[in-house]
Amino acid sequence: MRAAVYLLVPALAMMGCASQNIDRAEADAPNPQFEELKHAHAALAAAQAKLEARLTRLETDSTLQAARLDALGVANTALAQQADRLRTEADATASGLSTLADKVEQQGGTLVLAREAADDAIKIARDSRLVAGKIVESLTLGPDMVLYGYEQPELTAKGREAMDTLIADVKPLMPHAFIEIVGFSDDLSLGSRNRLIALERAESTRRYLHETGGIPLHRMSSISYGDLKPLASDASLEGRQQNQRVVIQVLK
Repeated sequence: MRAAVYLLVPALAMMGCASQNIDRAEADAPNPQFEELKHAHAALAAAQAKLEARLTRLETDSTLQAARLDALGVANTALAQQADRLRTEADATASGLSTLADKVEQQGGTLVLAREAADDAIKIARDSRLVAGKIVESLTLGPDMVLYGYEQPELTAKGREAMDTLIADVKPLMPHAFIEIVGFSDDLSLGSRNRLIALERAESTRRYLHETGGIPLHRMSSISYGDLKPLASDASLEGRQQNQRVVIQVLK
């Protein structure tokens, strides 16, 4: 019996060793789930590293963009200040040009009047050369002979009588006589307007001499001095009436 027990102990010991070997072998054997977890962990670690690298680049780019924006802000401020200075200079230049244009316009008006006066003088000289230049008869149509209103000048009865008498005296002298008709005005209007008014008075007289008296148009000349040669002050009504006149001179 004891011998059997002695034989059984080694057998059990051998069985225990065999069981330990089996457990160690099972522990050493590869586990698919563990390997998958290891691979997944490694992939996540790699992805995390990439994300951190991208985040670092984004932060760097953001810093650069912020620096550029700051620089652009400074540049924009400088440009805005420069634009304000240029706008101020442009306004000053425009004001100066406007003042200069006004002066040029005033000078232009003065030059036009001077040119018109010179043209009238040339015309007088040219027409006067057609005759000897001796004044044989003269007639001044004053306020008692002509009504000067806003419409065409109108001869009074006294004016028509004086004009008819002049026509009767001049017709026998034709075609060897020449008639100069000069219109004058007061200075209540602008210079150019006064010249037009006086010229219309002279032209009206010329038409009467031609249409009523038959005096040839080419033997007459009508010009205007406007308000340049007043006979009296325009401050009073009487003075203005004296200055509103037409002078007719017969040259032979």
